[in-house]
Amino acid sequence: MELIGATEIAVAAPPERVWALLEDVAGWRTWMPGIRWAVLEGAFERGSYVTLVPERGRRQTAYRIDAADAPATLALGITFGPVAALRRTWSVSGDGTGSRVAYSIEIDGPLRSLLARKTATGLHAAAPALLAALRDTLSS
Repeated sequence: MELIGATEIAVAAPPERVWALLEDVAGWRTWMPGIRWAVLEGAFERGSYVTLVPERGRRQTAYRIDAADAPATLALGITFGPVAALRRTWSVSGDGTGSRVAYSIEIDGPLRSLLARKTATGLHAAAPALLAALRDTLSS
């Protein structure tokens, strides 16, 4: 996969508390800017789906859970047929006083530049606000 970008932030919460926030899919709208609602389809585990609906527009997006390794890694993937794929990954690690949360966006596939790069670039541009909102939610 081609890395589009990665962002990291320190939060004053242990990894288990960060993971609880990630695992609460219905609550994502409280810290994920631009999301009207999110729903988990099935168990919070690899192979299940998370559907997101943005505040603007009505087009929903279903992401497959590619990894749900508590409390360290959550990866969501979406494919555009056999020609492109996009992955969003949150990595959580303890740092002694709280946690470090890293967020990355990757794309792959022969038509990734045509089908996934614009979305991936937009998601990466929004990453600092996303992580700040996550941090602020954990602080309240």
